[in-house]
Amino acid sequence: MQESIVIDENGVFIPKILFGQSDLILDELTQAGVITRSRAKPKAMMRRVETPDRRLEIKWIAEHRKEYAGQWIALDGNRLLSHGTNAREVFAVARNSGVEAPFFAHLEAEDELQFGGW
Repeated sequence: MQESIVIDENGVFIPKILFGQSDLILDELTQAGVITRSRAKPKAMMRRVETPDRRLEIKWIAEHRKEYAGQWIALDGNRLLSHGTNAREVFAVARNSGVEAPFFAHLEAEDELQFGGW
């Protein structure tokens, strides 16, 4: 299975398996229009960022899953920014709240959670 870089309006996700493959990563980001490289400066600057601490969001979900089952939610820490069944509307309200990187999730009822093994 070939790993790919995910590029969307929220940013770029680079799988760990591709770490150390700077040329491949830079080529994909350039082709996607995320970065530009000129012939004079063929190397683009990349920096590693820390994964956000999402413990507050995970705790909030554990405490409120039943309440919002079947809905999309947007959180900032333990603060609910928006919720509803229409993902596009939930995303729009959250982005308009001024929070730079809201946490989005679709909450399934506990009895609908996927089973992952024996």
